[in-house]
Amino acid sequence: MCDNHEPRIAAAEGNYPAYDAHAIEEKWIEAWGASNLFAADARESTDRPKKYVLEMFPYPSGDLHMGHARNYTIGDAMARQARMRGFDVLHPIGFDAFGLPAENAAIKHKTQAAAWTYANMDQALATMRRMGFSYDMDRMVKTCDPEYYRWGQWIFLKLWERGLVYRKKNPVNWCPSCQTVLANEQVNEGHCWRCDSEVEKRELEQWYIKITEYSEELLDDLDQLGGWPERVRHMQANWIGRSEGAEVDFTLCDAQGEPIAGEAGKITVFTTRADTLFGCTFFLLAPEYAGLVELVQGTEYEQPVMDVIQGAKRVSQVERAQGEVEKHGAFTGRYVVNPVSGEKIPVWVADYVISDYGTGAVMAVPCGDQRDFEFAKKYDLPIVPIILNEDDPLFERLQHVSGREVDQVSWDQAYAAEGRLVQSGPYTGLCGGKHSEAEQAVVTDLEKSGFGRRSTQYRLRDWLISRQRYWGNPIPAIHCPHCGIVPVPEDQLPVILPENLDLAAGETLAESPQFYETTCPVCGRAARRETDTMDTFTCSSWYFLRYTDPHNAQLPFSREAAKRWMPVDNYIGGIEHAILHLLYSRFFTKALRDMGLLDVSEPFTNLLCQGMVKDQHGDTMSKSKGNVVPPSQVIAPFGADTMRLAILFIAPPEKDFNWDEEAVAGANRFIRRAWRTVWELVQQGVSHTAVVRENLGKAELDLYRERHRTLAKCTEDFDRLQFNTAISAIMELVNAANAYLNAVALGSRNEALATQVATDIISVLSPICPFVAEELWHEALGQTESVYGAPWPSFDAAEALTDEVEIAVQVLGKVRGRTKVAPDASPDVMQAAAEAAVASWIEGKRVVKAICVPGRLVNLVVK
Repeated sequence: MCDNHEPRIAAAEGNYPAYDAHAIEEKWIEAWGASNLFAADARESTDRPKKYVLEMFPYPSGDLHMGHARNYTIGDAMARQARMRGFDVLHPIGFDAFGLPAENAAIKHKTQAAAWTYANMDQALATMRRMGFSYDMDRMVKTCDPEYYRWGQWIFLKLWERGLVYRKKNPVNWCPSCQTVLANEQVNEGHCWRCDSEVEKRELEQWYIKITEYSEELLDDLDQLGGWPERVRHMQANWIGRSEGAEVDFTLCDAQGEPIAGEAGKITVFTTRADTLFGCTFFLLAPEYAGLVELVQGTEYEQPVMDVIQGAKRVSQVERAQGEVEKHGAFTGRYVVNPVSGEKIPVWVADYVISDYGTGAVMAVPCGDQRDFEFAKKYDLPIVPIILNEDDPLFERLQHVSGREVDQVSWDQAYAAEGRLVQSGPYTGLCGGKHSEAEQAVVTDLEKSGFGRRSTQYRLRDWLISRQRYWGNPIPAIHCPHCGIVPVPEDQLPVILPENLDLAAGETLAESPQFYETTCPVCGRAARRETDTMDTFTCSSWYFLRYTDPHNAQLPFSREAAKRWMPVDNYIGGIEHAILHLLYSRFFTKALRDMGLLDVSEPFTNLLCQGMVKDQHGDTMSKSKGNVVPPSQVIAPFGADTMRLAILFIAPPEKDFNWDEEAVAGANRFIRRAWRTVWELVQQGVSHTAVVRENLGKAELDLYRERHRTLAKCTEDFDRLQFNTAISAIMELVNAANAYLNAVALGSRNEALATQVATDIISVLSPICPFVAEELWHEALGQTESVYGAPWPSFDAAEALTDEVEIAVQVLGKVRGRTKVAPDASPDVMQAAAEAAVASWIEGKRVVKAICVPGRLVNLVVK
């Protein structure tokens, strides 16, 4: 890597080079780049175990911010240490480069989205390079590059072939500000995840990916992800939302109970509590329920129902489902027949019912559901008690009633207690609840009568991927008037996104004839290219696979390359991606596995969600607040090593922390101290001989033991990804080295031990502060190859044991002195040593008891 040379050993104490961060860092940036040091081994296999370390790739909206710096520093420390631990390491980087923010920025700055995006990527790469991240730059992925998004289109076609892509008209989430649709996962409490605008509902024909085909597997396989935070697994489980229950068929009828001619005649609901059917006193439809408008059209009920439908569009589905806002409803003039009681029940439309769960129809049981209870109270609908605790006064009255005696209650809220059924026909007296004997009995009878069946439902809905703006991956489909919708042939991929639209004038792909005018690949006649682009999450759902084989021109990646590197061993990114990106990536992995392209079912073995970096007052950093600390603000005065050390030392990686300028200055002071310590350790000479324990004096033996102790702790903490405590261990080793240097004069030091400790300090510091470590490795130790080709320091925890340990001596609970004893000293020996150490404190008194804690203290109780 550098010219072969002898180490620069100072002739006199203190005569060594000054620490010049910028000169050192510029030197090694050039050297590492020229040697391509961090490229993954190109061979198909090696005898080393693999380690795939990956940080979530950035969106190029500008230069890197402190959150990026923390994320990438954590991953880089992992990757560098893994190399030294003997792993074959893959550590790539790329950019999630499509998306609406770039398009909006291009409009604002009167440029093209591509020009804006590539300029930002160049800036981010320059900052990454300056921070010394050990990326394999030969595997760079940019999702806006046709070489990449071609394969995103190819995967789309393969999903289409397998029936996992379809197009349908449906109520969708529409952001009026972004002028595009959003997936359910991209709506946060009724607002757009990008711009925070209030989301509307619109009826549009859109493209969907059938992620629900994998609902069960996505849920069940969470149990395999022991290396993920429990919080993330819980969030995904809740989002997928499996419910076990039954589908129940209600017959639609008129006021006289006769089936309505010309109607479908049946509405199906999903319920987890079929045992409460006798308490169903009204029936609810979501405002988006298919066929609702036709149900009331031309009747006196049409206008009130339409008012509810229109009003629901102004409230988010999240708010509606939570039921915390005022509820609105209207009677439809229709009824359904309860399949277990034969009772005719009124059908209402209610805005707290949503179409995204179950069937969009609900059997309302107001006695047991608080939202139904509030709705019934507002509209004066019956509330029939059908499940009560045995100690309830009403239970005694109703437990033997065969029919219905009470159809209204004086309660202030729904009755949430479990208990026995009352007023429930043949099921009266049975225990109710989920999976109860009453529930099983009711479902069994429904199955026998043909009005119900066991069912498992999921909250998860298919992934809406259509986007109506410009800067995204074109959907490879063609609309032919004669052949219908047909896929773009594989040999015509990629469908290239034009880069010269007049964005400032609002031009989109739908208004660009040069893009949409084409010919049908089936019949050869004039046709129109699909002008929707894919949700950018489709790009980020498989990029980690492209890294394994980034230059493959025949496939998105080869099965062999993916088998070598997948799954990702350590994945680092923010908790905000717990549902969107991580769920979609898991789905893509499973779907590609089923296509025969992968041998794994999960993409990421271990997941670290790093905490946020906040300003010194605890506020989230943002450009609008003006409190952002860019990496350059630290690198300019101190260098990249100082920034890296401060980021990793201030807090454990999973915790939020407030930016602390004093901690930055302290990190720089420690680097300078470590620099001086290493140079002083080798002032007497660099030894190439092994340390002989038997030849060590007391001062050497103390340093020898401390070396083994701190290396053991540092290594353990690296394994636990607790970099802050690993750094503390490194500091302890530096302190021990300085204690030795102060105790033993130059010329009398053990060269082998001093060289060994200098080597250790450099080695354990190298994942965190790579520039100063590489410089010391070459200049102080005279090495000619990179420190990252050297092994991680070995140690023996048993060697850390000392001949004596210092213990505290207390008299009546107060520390009065200290003494040294053997680590395995008996209580009698400990007491004798303790009494000698505090003789003046116990003179004239009698020791009535000695409390001995081996290796720690003796407490003398005296009278």
